[in-house]
Amino acid sequence: MTDNTKVPARGVFETRRDFLRKTATVTAALGSASLFSPVYGQSQAPSAGVLGANSKINVAYIGTGKQGMLHVRSQQKFAKENNIAQIAVCDLYQRRLDQAREQTGVSGKDAVRDYAVLLERKDVDAVVISTVDNWHAQASIDALNAGKHVFCEKPMTRYLGEAWEVYDAVKRSGKTYVIGSQGCMDPKWHKAAEWVKDGRIGPLVWGQGSYCRNNKKNSEWTFPVDPDVSEKNLDWKRWLGKAPQIPFTPEHFFSWHKHYAYNSGIIGNLLPHRFQPLMIATGEVQFPKRVVCTGTRKVSTDRDITDTTHILAEFPSGLTLVLVGTTVNEQGLPETLRGRMATLKFASSQNRVELTPESIFAEEIDAETFTDPRPTERIEVLEKHFFECIRSGKQPIANVELALRAQTVLTLAEMSERLGMTLLLDPEKRLVRTGDGRVIPPLDYNTVVPDPYKG
Repeated sequence: MTDNTKVPARGVFETRRDFLRKTATVTAALGSASLFSPVYGQSQAPSAGVLGANSKINVAYIGTGKQGMLHVRSQQKFAKENNIAQIAVCDLYQRRLDQAREQTGVSGKDAVRDYAVLLERKDVDAVVISTVDNWHAQASIDALNAGKHVFCEKPMTRYLGEAWEVYDAVKRSGKTYVIGSQGCMDPKWHKAAEWVKDGRIGPLVWGQGSYCRNNKKNSEWTFPVDPDVSEKNLDWKRWLGKAPQIPFTPEHFFSWHKHYAYNSGIIGNLLPHRFQPLMIATGEVQFPKRVVCTGTRKVSTDRDITDTTHILAEFPSGLTLVLVGTTVNEQGLPETLRGRMATLKFASSQNRVELTPESIFAEEIDAETFTDPRPTERIEVLEKHFFECIRSGKQPIANVELALRAQTVLTLAEMSERLGMTLLLDPEKRLVRTGDGRVIPPLDYNTVVPDPYKG
């Protein structure tokens, strides 16, 4: 059989081969804007209601727990540089609300337990959503419908149906939407996308990524319960939202990551950190074609969610991504993209990516290493980008197109893991099917899935 793979003409990638046969190192200029251009959606029109370049952006915060306060403090530190004002905070737990009010210095009337009050305010330009996952969708939709720009912590939503609804709300509103995956801003992923689109590594074959860690107490995401918490200072029923209505259970509030009612565990809370940047690196962010996932809960048993998860996601291009997550062993898979002609290997804690040609293409393709001195996964970089996009109307890097496509993989993975199925996505009809064509309703708040570890 004839091999029809197109090999780049000699000389195209021979940047240093005429002088010496060794890896070339390219160091990015600190101010390089090209690396931070989205790899898709560049032709989209600016958002509606774009603020002027010098306009101050008034920001409100919905959810001021640990992650919410991280955003509060980070944006407070760079408030002058980003030309923003922190004008309101919201949380359902009075203690956290008081802490946020004290940190931001807002008045009592600007610290509320119902975010609808914030959304009614004409002076609020943007909101940062850091609630429990089962509130991500509703808070995002309500904010967008109220004409606010949205920065939402990952994952995009709890369930698949909600992801389509958020997507539609973003499109209707024309407002800036950013998913809180700060690794998407790292230059290494964008350099990789550039190489992929230039044909440097040939057709993508498969890639891998992981988020693995260990917990000495074998109880990841177990947090202490405040001794004075009660339904008097926590709006419990509202916090539950669409989740199953259960009696007041403080452990669920403080350690909600352990329970399927509020999140998907490793799949939604850890893997997006690796998966969304890896999708950017492919040069073409696609919906998945087929997803299968396995998960086990044999080591950490004080939870509903699994402690180890493995995802296979196949895309229309032919690329398959392997994603692994665990909270009981810290040895993971290094982020890698493999092509027909070369492989890209990403450093875990540096902005560094190495292009290594396959041995059979070593004469046609140069090895190359890209490095950038900036630290990785800096939340303040993504926040600054969010504010810049609000002013310019440009499409963000961590935008709703990326968020939706990543969320379809993650939600299908949870379905596959819990239902024991291989699932196919029809994005045009927004349907999930089995291999024999049967339509499977996505999981939602009313779905009851038997726990395989309970008799």
